[in-house]
Amino acid sequence: MNKESYLKELMEIKSGTVKAFSEQIGIPYTTVRSILERGIMNAKMDNIIKICNGLNITPESLMAREIVNSVNKTYEDKIITVFSKLKANKKQKVISYAQQQLEEQEYENKIYEIPLVGKSAANPSIIEYGDVDIELGSFAHIPYGADCAIVIQGDSMEPLIKDGEIIFYKKQPDIENGEIAIVEINGDGVTCKKVYFNIEEQTIILRSLNDKYSDREVNDDEIRIVGKVILN
Repeated sequence: MNKESYLKELMEIKSGTVKAFSEQIGIPYTTVRSILERGIMNAKMDNIIKICNGLNITPESLMAREIVNSVNKTYEDKIITVFSKLKANKKQKVISYAQQQLEEQEYENKIYEIPLVGKSAANPSIIEYGDVDIELGSFAHIPYGADCAIVIQGDSMEPLIKDGEIIFYKKQPDIENGEIAIVEINGDGVTCKKVYFNIEEQTIILRSLNDKYSDREVNDDEIRIVGKVILN
């Protein structure tokens, strides 16, 4: 709601019409109309006080709203100016990006229940059975796109991921080279590692972030990608 319609609505609720309201507070109707069109920030302080007293609101709250509206209008004007200069294909990208940002914002403000899966070993010498214990976990915030959570066991992914920390991942069978993933080895259990693909040797390198652990190289048929880790 813009500044004019907001104030106008309050005045009409209070007195029926803007003209009637202006008569009640002792300000000429033309002055009140000018304030509605130009905004409170351009009005004289004594007129602001009379309007606020007539509406039973404080000048501070009214001016704060005006500032917020002004900032929002500035953003809107900038967006419209830039958007109008873009070609059709570029405009579609802007719309898609804006929709994604809105979805992420709405996503962050919800409480979500997602599967919390046992434990994943961050220690390369230990493989935990990650699908033994599955329960629903409630989280106030999860990274956008995540659909599962898992408890990390071990320190090989420190300092980024701590022992005992719950991390989130998106279930998917493929990842990009160098991404952190939850992987299953030989169908026995799962581990959390940075994954690199050695195409020539047809092997996969599982790398820890903690320097005290060496890389582990396994055949690609021994590995199943459970999902991509999505960090906050």
